[in-house]
Amino acid sequence: MKTFKIILLGICIYAHTGLTFAGNALKFGKIPDEIVLKKVYDKDDEAEAVVLSHTGSTKLTYQNNVGFMLIYEIHKVVKIFTKEGVGHADLEIPYYKFPGRTDNVVNIKGYIYNEFNGEIVKEKLEKSHVFDEAQTKTYHIKKISPPNVKEGTVVEISYEINSDLVSYVREWEFQSDIPTEWSEFYFEYPDYYTYAQSSQGYVKYAINEQKTGSGRANWSDIDRTTQGFTTTSSFSNNSVSYSTKQYRWAVENAPALKPEPYVDNPRSYVTKLEFQLQYVQFPNSQRRDVTGTWQKMSEDLLNDEDFGKHLQKSKFTREILESLAENFNSEEDKIIALTNYVSHKVKWDGTSGLYPRKSLDKVFKEGKGSVSEINILLILLLREAGLEAHPVVSGTRDRGFLNPSYPIMYKLNYLTVLVKYGENEILVDATEQALPIGFLPLRALNYQGWAVIPQASKWVEMSNSKPNSETTLVHVRFMDENVLVNVQKNNHGYQSASIKSKIFNEGEEKYKESFLVEMENWELIDFSIDNVDSKEKPIVQKYEIKGSEGMVHAGDVIYYSPFEDFQYSDNPFKLEGRVFPIDFIYPQKRQVVMTIDVPEGYRIEELPKSEVLHFNDKGLVYSCKIMAQGDSRIQVMLSYQVNQTLHKASDYTNIREFYDLIARKQKESFVFKRL
Repeated sequence: MKTFKIILLGICIYAHTGLTFAGNALKFGKIPDEIVLKKVYDKDDEAEAVVLSHTGSTKLTYQNNVGFMLIYEIHKVVKIFTKEGVGHADLEIPYYKFPGRTDNVVNIKGYIYNEFNGEIVKEKLEKSHVFDEAQTKTYHIKKISPPNVKEGTVVEISYEINSDLVSYVREWEFQSDIPTEWSEFYFEYPDYYTYAQSSQGYVKYAINEQKTGSGRANWSDIDRTTQGFTTTSSFSNNSVSYSTKQYRWAVENAPALKPEPYVDNPRSYVTKLEFQLQYVQFPNSQRRDVTGTWQKMSEDLLNDEDFGKHLQKSKFTREILESLAENFNSEEDKIIALTNYVSHKVKWDGTSGLYPRKSLDKVFKEGKGSVSEINILLILLLREAGLEAHPVVSGTRDRGFLNPSYPIMYKLNYLTVLVKYGENEILVDATEQALPIGFLPLRALNYQGWAVIPQASKWVEMSNSKPNSETTLVHVRFMDENVLVNVQKNNHGYQSASIKSKIFNEGEEKYKESFLVEMENWELIDFSIDNVDSKEKPIVQKYEIKGSEGMVHAGDVIYYSPFEDFQYSDNPFKLEGRVFPIDFIYPQKRQVVMTIDVPEGYRIEELPKSEVLHFNDKGLVYSCKIMAQGDSRIQVMLSYQVNQTLHKASDYTNIREFYDLIARKQKESFVFKRL
């Protein structure tokens, strides 16, 4: 994306900070021996590693002949406890390379501390341990891989970033996927600038303070009328006093961001700070608004030759559409046919991002492309077919939620397609060969995305237009000491796509082998699978199994528990408390229709009672209906629905109790007594 350079005032700033790092912050190059010798983290004995100290200082200052710069100074110390934790010693530093812009990572240095024969060996980080990797033309990553990292190692790394991207201050995360003993962030800038701050997370600040500082600025010889503002102030000796805003935050003993049931990405809830420059106003000068808006971002993208030019119709896409020579019965048929066509012709290469890296005709010929390349190709074909289609920019779930107040570009790494037909709109994505229309890849289900539409851009909900469903028909018959179970399972949505993808990649025999592993306590008598080659039809698995699971003989009585292996027969919510919301990600509907033949020579002694459970105004629904059909047959209908996908952490106790009730219900037995 093209950006513009901001040089607002030519002044030299001589400011004192007035604040110094304290608390539990460690000083560079002076790691106590006892830390290196420590064998386990006393606050979490399962921790693979721990962040001992992570401090950052960001100051907005003026550099001669350059302009205003953000100067970042970062120091991080990590202690490794296990072999599995070795990877936490590595560090990645993202930065940007825009024409005429500065975003330099400099002064990378560090030490690796190890204990050897009772002594502490301190090894210097060398340039050979630092690698540069280009993700796109503008987005790069410095990768630091320290040597000789093992159990017990302490790694410390410091670096600086000099950036004139003053409108965007890098966010600060106080947590990671390992525990953090101390994380501290300091931010200082002249009060000519106003930055918006937003915070999220559940860890309380040990320090949260604001102070003011002061400094002197000398006017440079740069013509003030060219700096984007005017002023009529006169200053003695070309010098002026100004105030600074100083902020300091710190978090102590932040827990690791551990996965919990129904939080697939804890990073969406990490404790962090984000900043965005709103406006700049100097004395006796007009206020200059800087904050980017989502509407402005749409305009910039559409005018950006690295993005907008790929959305223009071409002879290439027209020829593709003509070659299909299909008669579509409806606009919906067009959407389905063209999405399926693209997903089969061009395979996703596993990379994301907003900007195509090569021409779309080359992508089509090679049969492989990124998310943006595949879905922009789909947009062009839909437009050639007479449909209104637009890109939707968003972030994958691992990037966290988007801030609706203003765009943070590094979070935007995904692109889907909004298609309008009649009075309807639908989101489609052609990167998954087996996923039917109406379902987005799970990585894309991240609350909301921004539809880039000329003069009409808007927010759209990143959700599916169809529910994920599973319907299972079961017939149970008793044979001596075993049961014979016939099953037909119809899956539509993610499970169906997962099975089809596995069969595409590994073959049906390989899938059958994995199925046998799941049925290890059963004898598989028959197995078949239908609709593998149909993207839109549900996959149908039919099988017959024989075994004694769930059946207990006690004299003249048979106890039969048919649902012990069914979903939610064990409560997935086992922790006493919860800090994160409960996110089921997408709506679900599961049904089981079971017929049980009463064993020959037995009668029904006792049946579990029917029960219907609701949570939060039918946001979650569980239903179990059981009825005897005469003396020889029982019918059971189970139904489970997720209608509300996101629930507050404060609901956790009640949700846990809800699933306890389900688990208890599904452990109940059918009782048969000999005649």
